[in-house]
Amino acid sequence: MSDLRMPSLNKVLLAGRLTRDPELRSLPSGMSICKLGLAVSRFYTKDGERKEETLFINVTTWGKTAEYCNDSLKKGRPILVEGSLRSYDFQDKEGQKRTGIEITAERVQQLDWADRQGGGSGGGRSDSRPAEEPIPEDDIPF
Repeated sequence: MSDLRMPSLNKVLLAGRLTRDPELRSLPSGMSICKLGLAVSRFYTKDGERKEETLFINVTTWGKTAEYCNDSLKKGRPILVEGSLRSYDFQDKEGQKRTGIEITAERVQQLDWADRQGGGSGGGRSDSRPAEEPIPEDDIPF
């Protein structure tokens, strides 16, 4: 009999700008972890008027990619992030249980976008890091 399970794919590719400088930490195991904030805009037309919707997304990088991000990236820098979605639970200020979503990045690449005010050539830089080995579940600090 054929296998009736649904195929599964958790892959995300986003381009946007960093909303803050990278925040690097080291876990007790020595593994580096870096947190990034990414702003990603979507443009659309409604009632003949061009609109913009911006999402603010948390991104986590690990190991050498985390160190690279900390050493190479700054707030406002355009980047391309490739990774997967991860959900987590937390309590808000009122004590209510909430669920958040973040990107666990496998690759981060700096982009040279044409400055919208100043022109420029655009195109991408080859400042990316290869995918790393998977992070052991017992090394994740949450």
